[in-house]
Amino acid sequence: MPISRIIRMNTLNKFTGFILFMLIITAGCSLEAEEKQELGSEEIRTLPMQKLQLDQLTEFQTTGDNWTIAGNVQSDYQTEHSMEISDGTGVLVNLGDGDEDHIFTGFEHGDIELKLEFLVPRGSNSGLYFQGRYEVQILDSWRVEEPQFSDLGGIYARWDGSRPHGYEHFEGSAPSVNAALAPGLWQEYHILFRAPRFDDTGNKTANARFEWVELNGVRVQENVELSGPTREAAFEDESESSPLMIQGDHGPVAFRNMEYKLYGQSDSLTISELNFRVYEYEGERMPVNFDELELLVEGTVDSFNVSQVSPKGEQYATAFTGELNVPLSGDYLFQTRMNNGGNFYINDELFIENTGEVGGLQLGRIIHLEKGTHALKITHFQIRWGAYASLVYEGPEMERRSLVSTEPYSGGAQQDPLTVQLESDRAEIIGGFTNYNGEKRTHTLSVGHPGGIHYSYDLNRAALLKFWRNPFADVSEMWRGRGHEQLLVPMNAAVEESSGISFMIIGSDDAFDNHRLSSDYGVGEYQLNSAGEPIFISRHGDVRIEDHISPSDDGTEFIRSLRFEGDEQVDNGAARIAQGSSVEQLPNGLYRVNGKYYLDILDDGGQSPEVIENGDIQALIIPVLRGQNSSEIRYQLIW
Repeated sequence: MPISRIIRMNTLNKFTGFILFMLIITAGCSLEAEEKQELGSEEIRTLPMQKLQLDQLTEFQTTGDNWTIAGNVQSDYQTEHSMEISDGTGVLVNLGDGDEDHIFTGFEHGDIELKLEFLVPRGSNSGLYFQGRYEVQILDSWRVEEPQFSDLGGIYARWDGSRPHGYEHFEGSAPSVNAALAPGLWQEYHILFRAPRFDDTGNKTANARFEWVELNGVRVQENVELSGPTREAAFEDESESSPLMIQGDHGPVAFRNMEYKLYGQSDSLTISELNFRVYEYEGERMPVNFDELELLVEGTVDSFNVSQVSPKGEQYATAFTGELNVPLSGDYLFQTRMNNGGNFYINDELFIENTGEVGGLQLGRIIHLEKGTHALKITHFQIRWGAYASLVYEGPEMERRSLVSTEPYSGGAQQDPLTVQLESDRAEIIGGFTNYNGEKRTHTLSVGHPGGIHYSYDLNRAALLKFWRNPFADVSEMWRGRGHEQLLVPMNAAVEESSGISFMIIGSDDAFDNHRLSSDYGVGEYQLNSAGEPIFISRHGDVRIEDHISPSDDGTEFIRSLRFEGDEQVDNGAARIAQGSSVEQLPNGLYRVNGKYYLDILDDGGQSPEVIENGDIQALIIPVLRGQNSSEIRYQLIW
């Protein structure tokens, strides 16, 4: 369901009204985060994955000389198959450029969740073969307008040479959107694969399936079934357990941060003798002693449906008790979701406490449990509004699921997104909240351009947050569920920009604090040019800054222009162009920032760019306002 217009601003805009509007929203929506911080609770979302140690090739089966371990990889995004490596560990590299060997993991797998980063040079090609049979494609597909199954993010087709010419390929699945970044940048796959199922007589009962494939944070495949191995599979017999294979005969490629979880098909936690008691209760916090409350009803149930066991809709408390049956020893993650609050006990020990101050927030904790039977207790109290109490867990070779179910946890029904379509030749501006590095930024604008590139900007910090290509924005979280989250979500792979505040005083105590919240810094106003693009105006002490982010002439990349005006005597003033864990200058003169985007300096104002360091942080700076009233910096963002 597209929304063609949400906010359009075509005249000179002062920021005062927007600040008041966002403060009202923030006052209502930030309470949850504040209370969570006061309680000191940590929201744990998943069990850690098993990491492949890339200090040598011992995690893999013996392979050809084209595979090696390196410390870093650089590639010129304009040069075919460019690949330069440096000494060290942590990166798996295929240096082959033709008919070389594939590589296989030392472990075999059935159902698997896999997460890794990869770097593919210009024009290069590789693939991840799950169980050595079913390929998810790796290819330089930068800027491909209509991606096919053979492009990055695609699930490769099967092949039958006996079929008519032109129809030999079948069953391939193209990605839903081209989320590929430029060659030579580090990209990310996160994939959940289901192995085929066979009965005791060897008959196949279910095909292999990719439950989902996420490329650079975007879900590009969902529930794709394969009737058999894809083209160039290493193994044909689908009933045998096999390793993960990485293709090595189509050009250079590199991998890092490889991690996985293996899942079984049967074992799960179960509950027996689940009893409940419902009590009269009018308090605002969890009861201290249930024995002192008036008992309303009791019985035996098979789930934690608090609204069905209670004879009243409000002002009651419930206690569930039962036996938790654990089939495998290991670490288990439990998460509760309660309204208005509740506690989770194992063997009479309190493991998760939700006093009601955090409402329905999910709380999680990892617990080591031995195989056997354990006493389980869940308490809950209801003041008003809808009642719910759920318990979700994850364990050794066990996927995330509800405790009373053996099926993987879906998290609720999915709805079609509410999207913003760009229908004019002017920029579209939307106010809302933006997620940046896991943190909700509340005073943000997102700007969509008809040419197909977009960005989000933090008005509180005068900082560019992220940028991405078409399609523009999903605003479902702004309009559904009473608009609680208020998040605008990019609909394609968004690269988080790292520079933060665009001005710094070299040598000051807060010089490297690039995303701080400061009362004397932020966008005071912004102006719109003839194309509807905002020019943000902010101040840093006595320095006035104009920030204009606009598409390049061909509309494929962003050009950022920063103009600084101030006193000639600004000591050690500098434009902060980039900052992060890694700012590398490449042989072609470009900078690669955190491995995620390139930065090409077009105008340095007559000064020399420099990379400075503070511990593990690197910053790319250009001196400004050195003996002059104004300085202008221009650079291009390439991704």
